[in-house]
Amino acid sequence: MKFHTKALYNLLRLNSLDDPSIPVEEWQIKDLRKLSLDELFHQLNNLDIRLDKHTFIQYANSCESPEAMTDVVLTEIDELSLYDKAYLLIFEIWRRLVPEKQTLSIFCDELDNRIYQYDQGILDNDEIIQDALANLMEILDENADLGVNPKEIFIRLTEYCAHDLEGFLYDYISEQIDAKYFLYAAELIDGFYPYLSDLKWFDFLKARVVANEDISGANEIVKKLVKELKRNSDLDLQLEILKFMVQVGDRSLFVKLAKLTLEILKTEEDFVELMKIVADYYRRLDQDDIEKAIQKIMSIRQSKKPSNKINLEDPDIKKFKLTLH
Repeated sequence: MKFHTKALYNLLRLNSLDDPSIPVEEWQIKDLRKLSLDELFHQLNNLDIRLDKHTFIQYANSCESPEAMTDVVLTEIDELSLYDKAYLLIFEIWRRLVPEKQTLSIFCDELDNRIYQYDQGILDNDEIIQDALANLMEILDENADLGVNPKEIFIRLTEYCAHDLEGFLYDYISEQIDAKYFLYAAELIDGFYPYLSDLKWFDFLKARVVANEDISGANEIVKKLVKELKRNSDLDLQLEILKFMVQVGDRSLFVKLAKLTLEILKTEEDFVELMKIVADYYRRLDQDDIEKAIQKIMSIRQSKKPSNKINLEDPDIKKFKLTLH
């Protein structure tokens, strides 16, 4: 995946927060949002770049972006690390002093910041992330109206983001469904759907929304998904769909997907996960004999390591398969 400069350093900082052992220099991961404007100018001065508020705005007025301004200010600097140090400082000062000159990199930096705050649970309210998503949708729609391919627009935009934007959208919409905000979830799915690449996951979200009022309609969506998964399997998605179908799934469709999923299992952990889901399904059908048969297989497998590779010819797996009828 290609990242533009600010997104690359944002990603480096996020990764270092998750894993402090990553070898980085302090300036590469420093959160410049926490510094005062005077301190930012002081650090530029330490790089032998003489700017103040007035001269900075003059430069900014004649440039389209902080990237373009960095090129103008540092025309004679070749050392990459020095260039990037200056760029990160200029970017942060630009963000504060010329907010009216929004650029894609500025917008995506703010989006990254809000996603991080949301993930950390430190936002005052959801309106902040909802506004960001509304602005994101507006940017995508404006470019699509100009005739640009929707999926290409999204790919280009994600190059400016440190977060996996498609993954975040899925997780966020899923949380809205969990909270029973079905109308808002449906609006987000419909709004972003033309721009996304892996539509199977978002079709599943559609099924979850539809299931609130129309179980048969939800099963129709899942039926189409199962056909697609027969051609292009996705273990994680298939397990998620099966968990959902425990509550509302058509029986023949559940069994079909469970059998399909069994054929692509790789590890003991996957096998146990599938058995738990299927046992839960039969428990809800009050078929205690099948549930107990599956639990017996699970108890036999307790000594095996989750990471162990499995063999589909294993007698236990064949026994489990017989419960899928």
